[in-house]
Amino acid sequence: MGSKLEIADAIENNDLNKAYDEYCKKILSNKQILARIMKECVAEYRDIPVEEIPSYIEHDPQLDVSLDDESDKIQGRNVEDQSVHGAEIKYDILFDAKLPNSDENERIGLFINIEAQNCSNTPYPILSRAVYYCSRLLAKQKNMQGGFQNSEFQNLKKVYSIWIVMNSNKAMEGVLNKYTITEECLETKYQFPKEDYDKLSVVMIYPKREYDIKDDKNGMMKMLNLLFKAKMPAEDKKYQLSKNYGIIP
Repeated sequence: MGSKLEIADAIENNDLNKAYDEYCKKILSNKQILARIMKECVAEYRDIPVEEIPSYIEHDPQLDVSLDDESDKIQGRNVEDQSVHGAEIKYDILFDAKLPNSDENERIGLFINIEAQNCSNTPYPILSRAVYYCSRLLAKQKNMQGGFQNSEFQNLKKVYSIWIVMNSNKAMEGVLNKYTITEECLETKYQFPKEDYDKLSVVMIYPKREYDIKDDKNGMMKMLNLLFKAKMPAEDKKYQLSKNYGIIP
């Protein structure tokens, strides 16, 4: 099945009470969808035209769902992080991307994790879990393929963990927050190279329940609402994706 048909099939057969996680992973594995998330959430691509971003996404990333080999969607295998004994993590989607303006021989510039969370009502802070995921993504790079060897910490790649929380309380709706490592000079002012410490970013996304579909502002948040929250026929969703985002399911 082609990637565009894959999206169309997912939208047409989406049942919010059945296999919702699988639906989210299928939608979020599409490079056109990922490009719009990366454009607004990953600073390194902010100045890159959205139609060019898919070309930076690795051809064989890893995700927790099997998909056909098509250029418009990421590929992979089941991902289980067992780098810490007794603390296995199973990521929703994990892939690497090449950085803009990087050396032609550099294949990996970033590791990006996307997590789809159905509800914000958890017994723990989701934000704390996201920080933990970033820490694990940093730690597992040592002596792994595409990571760094021994003490070559200069080759540590920056990681992103982007969480999309579908249902939240009213106060959280529309929130798009980013958390990073910053430098603060407490005594003698001396600034170290940013690339030495800017190694992780957490992004928390809480789409609103409703957006005005007639509004000509068609950003990422409205797209996520359309894909995951809007109560409208599948044909209308596909029309809006095509008209407003150039995504043709």
